[in-house]
Amino acid sequence: SKASAKSSKSRGVTIVDKHSSKKWKPREKTVGVFRPSCDAYTPRMGNRAIKYKAAEERPSVEKMSSTMGTIQRPNFRDALRRVAIILHQHIVKIERRFETGIRGIDDTGLFKSSMREYFSEDNFATPRYKCSIVRVPMARPGVVYSMRKIRVVYNTPTTDEIYEFAHQLFKKVQLSSECSIVCLIYVEKLMEVAKVPLVSNTWKPIFMCGLLLASKVWQDLSSWNIEFASVYPQFSLDAINRLELQFLKSIKWDLYISSSLYAKYYFALRSLLEKSGFRDRYNQMVGGIGGIAASEAIKISKRSEAVKEEALLQLSRSM
Repeated sequence: SKASAKSSKSRGVTIVDKHSSKKWKPREKTVGVFRPSCDAYTPRMGNRAIKYKAAEERPSVEKMSSTMGTIQRPNFRDALRRVAIILHQHIVKIERRFETGIRGIDDTGLFKSSMREYFSEDNFATPRYKCSIVRVPMARPGVVYSMRKIRVVYNTPTTDEIYEFAHQLFKKVQLSSECSIVCLIYVEKLMEVAKVPLVSNTWKPIFMCGLLLASKVWQDLSSWNIEFASVYPQFSLDAINRLELQFLKSIKWDLYISSSLYAKYYFALRSLLEKSGFRDRYNQMVGGIGGIAASEAIKISKRSEAVKEEALLQLSRSM
């Protein structure tokens, strides 16, 4: 009857017709699949046919050239900026994953929350303490003090912060220009194989260890762990050694990079600026509208104009 049907709906009971042809299917849980940058940002040809063009109709080499340099010798500043943009994109997306659903857990199973604590910066950075001295009259000489550990608050870094974190290492340790691309390959391999999330409290140890392994594998004269500890004093030598071993175990000691994989990442980074969102952020990093370099350039131009006026004034007085 209609009354019984209404009461059953109000109680939350569903009536299933046994003779119905439709079968009830359990809801399938969505499982996330990691997509590396070499696949995500490589332009696709699709079904477009490549038409032949005569030599005079083809674009010149100057127009086809990129600020990233060649595949044998990429421009390390330009490549590092593009790597910083991709890492920032990873951090923002993964942070959003952990915020939705049950807080602190990735519902799709793409990343493990336990690996987030495993590679947390708190496990490797030297803790800092705040010391408070209390003056108390005492019969014997001494000092009464208390120590409190400073709690670090991790925020989502900007692309400029990621770039500057690695740029100081490139300047002091003299890393080769290919290390930024190799580092990105190792970082994404760690994310894919070990399901390690790249978030606000894990990106510094992971990025630093990726550069360390890239230097040891790619360069003939590789850097030492003590050199990285001198550039980043918050990480001790023992902490860097533990981090390196942890990183290698997580990727199952697989450091091999084929020439085709390196070329994939290079051309993916090169075609990154074809998307408007990435192009705007890149222009801001190199000194576009709203960038730090743009404001500094304006200050320098004003200062040089003032020096020029003063020089002309002194020259007119002398004449």
